[in-house]
Amino acid sequence: MKHLSPAGRCLAVAVTVALAATGATAATTGPALAAPHATAGAAGATAEQAGPFVLGTDELLDGPGANGFVTVSVINNGTDVAYKWHRIADGAVTPLPPGPDLDYRRPVTAPDSDRVVVRTGPTKYRLLDMAGGAPVDVDTGSVGTNAGLWRLAGDTLVMVRHDGPQRDSLHLVTKSAVTAVHRRVSGLPADAEVRRISYSPAGALAVQYRGTVGGTTGQRLAVVDLATAKVVEDRAVPRYYPNGSVAVSATHLAWTESDSQSNVTVVIARRGTTQSTRHTPFPGAGNPVEVSVLGDWVVYGRSWKELSAVSLTDGTIVSGLLGSLRQVTEGADGLLAQGITPQGGKGVYRIGLGADGRPTATAVATNGVTTPTTVLTEQVPTTADFRRAGSKAVLRWTYGRSDVSVNLEVTHTKSGRSWSQGRTLKGTETEAVFDWDGTFLHYEAPYSRTAAYNGAYTWKMTVDSMSGVGGKVVRTGTLQVDSGIAAHDYSDSGAPDLLFRDGMGRLASYDVRQFMDDPRYDWERTERGGGWQIYDRLLSAGNLDATPYADVLARDKAGVLWLYSGTGRSLATRTSVGGGWGVYDKLAAGSDLTGDGRPDLLATDRSGVLWLYKATGNGTKPFAPRTRIGGGWNTYDLLTAPGDLGGAKTGDLLARDTSGVLWLYLGKGDGTFAPRTRVGGGWGVYSQIVNIGDADRDGRADLIVESGTQRDPWLHVYKGTGNWKAPFGSARMLAIPSYASPNGARTVIF
Repeated sequence: MKHLSPAGRCLAVAVTVALAATGATAATTGPALAAPHATAGAAGATAEQAGPFVLGTDELLDGPGANGFVTVSVINNGTDVAYKWHRIADGAVTPLPPGPDLDYRRPVTAPDSDRVVVRTGPTKYRLLDMAGGAPVDVDTGSVGTNAGLWRLAGDTLVMVRHDGPQRDSLHLVTKSAVTAVHRRVSGLPADAEVRRISYSPAGALAVQYRGTVGGTTGQRLAVVDLATAKVVEDRAVPRYYPNGSVAVSATHLAWTESDSQSNVTVVIARRGTTQSTRHTPFPGAGNPVEVSVLGDWVVYGRSWKELSAVSLTDGTIVSGLLGSLRQVTEGADGLLAQGITPQGGKGVYRIGLGADGRPTATAVATNGVTTPTTVLTEQVPTTADFRRAGSKAVLRWTYGRSDVSVNLEVTHTKSGRSWSQGRTLKGTETEAVFDWDGTFLHYEAPYSRTAAYNGAYTWKMTVDSMSGVGGKVVRTGTLQVDSGIAAHDYSDSGAPDLLFRDGMGRLASYDVRQFMDDPRYDWERTERGGGWQIYDRLLSAGNLDATPYADVLARDKAGVLWLYSGTGRSLATRTSVGGGWGVYDKLAAGSDLTGDGRPDLLATDRSGVLWLYKATGNGTKPFAPRTRIGGGWNTYDLLTAPGDLGGAKTGDLLARDTSGVLWLYLGKGDGTFAPRTRVGGGWGVYSQIVNIGDADRDGRADLIVESGTQRDPWLHVYKGTGNWKAPFGSARMLAIPSYASPNGARTVIF
């Protein structure tokens, strides 16, 4: 079993992500490691420096030393991490050798020395002297293979051995002239589970653990004297915050506690006493909270928030030492922390006491260049059209520097819905290109991806220095989206919508493009009102009136036909088309059968006669008097008018017979049809077949069909081929739709 230890963890850059979190047993032993070689400067320099030096934009503070510190950054496209030692005096960089495997890649530092420990084998470590001395190899085999390195205290390896469930022991290993000296720390209970260890150059460890003392089991905080390897203080901390650190100095202990609402309180106690002082709670939100002791002050802060300090003498609070806090670690001369100040930007800062005795932040190194952020060129279209698959609106900017973050947000003016995307430019990259695919996609609803509406949009481009130095630039503008009007479009997006009525009579719609592009996620449902249970037939009819939008036909149970005119993203109040429509058992709408550009209506009466209702384009009287096409249509149990399937630019008709065979009737453009052509058998398994229009934006009409049961329906799409002899490809399952009625009443899709 591998033992979890801080030394066995690797941190990803930009977010705190553990790449590996195992411990002390490894299957392989790495090669011998040579002493490090600095890339600049001379060995043995002191911590005095002329000014802050520059770090890479992705380097994060990982551990302090007396005269330098270690940073970590992600490399190889996020598959590995690299560690470097930075000398404070001149910024000289020493790349640190990797461990034998990814589990043990992280080096360990001590705040009071320039030694860095790297792992070379299952129980072997090498102490590298970053001041130029010879490396020292230490074999911790006497501790056992089930142990992990947690801290370096001067030249002492602080190790935790896992002895069984709820049984950890603490061990100290140092290297004498010849051999390793191993001491087991006494005073911890047998059932101790070590959670946190902090080291103070004052010669003490703060150990937070869970265990049983005096018959009571709970969270506790102990102080270990390194000179004697004994626990010299131990106190209960029952409300210890699990994501908080602990700190110890020669005079004080500090830790964090939390309540049931995750509010965090900094607690300070003078060593050797039972009294403690509690300070104003702040929201923890589950984030790590750093605590350190600096003279007569305790410095604390929540990760990614600000760093503050509280006086141990009078309770004075100093806020805002750093913003966007990354880490606080104790150094030889004060503390080292990574964060942002308005003056120095993002970087590593020394937190020390100023002339007035109050904590202050001084920049040691900055993450990135300090040149101003500028925009050199801008290429943004004024219009965009997404009616064809693969269509994109390309927005492009170039900048006067790299190491910047860029965010673009495009917002529909009327609805407020938006698409946003970010870019990070590093190294020599100075151009940001955004390919908007015509969907709504936002960090607050990342899986929306519904088709963007037609109309006016505003865009906002923000470019910001990654280092916090150089400022930000914001550019804004407008563009117009015109993706046309689709035959089945009820959202004014140029993409068809699937309308449905559930068993409770509610009408709603789904954007077909959303589940065609990415059917893995829940579809976005648009509610369109209730009361639709009064109709026994619903049809997506295409554009029947003077508006450019698709309309809906609905027949009530008294045989009256009603027209709901589309207004773009909603439906107008109904108007009566007329009565007597109850004589028809099948209706089909959506195909232009007469060649005038308007969708017509077909109906079969119960004697099997097919009738044509030619569209007029007048919303108050949408159809001319009916024309008889012919008899014998009672052999079919379903009709649907899919638009143009044969390539003749006039509408066609599909009919399914009672044996499940689907037939194609190619329209001639004069209200009549060519002889039927067999499409194929097996279509009887579908309860509904919908002429959805061009679902995949390839210019050809498609079908959506429903199979399964009322409580467990499935949708499939048949993509049009453009070949009337074989008008559809294979069925593609879309997903399990979420419109199934809980009471089992019939759901209608159209």
